[in-house]
Amino acid sequence: MKKKRFRGGQFRGRDLDRRSGRMSRLGDGLSAWLSARGMEPRRMLLDQLYKNWDIVLGEDLSPLAHPLGSRKSVLLVGCEDSCSMQELSFAIPEILERVNAFMDEEYFTRVELHLLMGRDGLRKVEISRIPERYVPSRPRDLGHLHLPPDSPVAACYEAYVRCFDKTR
Repeated sequence: MKKKRFRGGQFRGRDLDRRSGRMSRLGDGLSAWLSARGMEPRRMLLDQLYKNWDIVLGEDLSPLAHPLGSRKSVLLVGCEDSCSMQELSFAIPEILERVNAFMDEEYFTRVELHLLMGRDGLRKVEISRIPERYVPSRPRDLGHLHLPPDSPVAACYEAYVRCFDKTR
């Protein structure tokens, strides 16, 4: 059997020539792997920001500004109309200061204002519990169809009937 050779010591992004052969801790590479898939630990802090948006911005700004999300270091804020967008454009430094104070670091460097145009902000979207799986009811005349036993359709129909027998 022929041994596979890799050009330049490269194999799926890893440099085979520089490997030390030592074991490394799982936690060393796990944070990079999670952040590449959008699951950073700091993401939980963003969820808390959106849930506490009214408290963070205060009574004067929270009715005008609706959180839409973030893109890298940019906070996306939605406005109902152009008048509130104009007013919020003057309050951008204050929004940045309040949000970064909540995050305990300079998490955001910029704020982008967008018109909502019928979209809901993130503070309005709340999932209180996971919806239950829908289980369809058994059809009334299920299982009374007579098909030739060697037919592939008959085998499929029997499997379909068995699906409803398991859910009971």
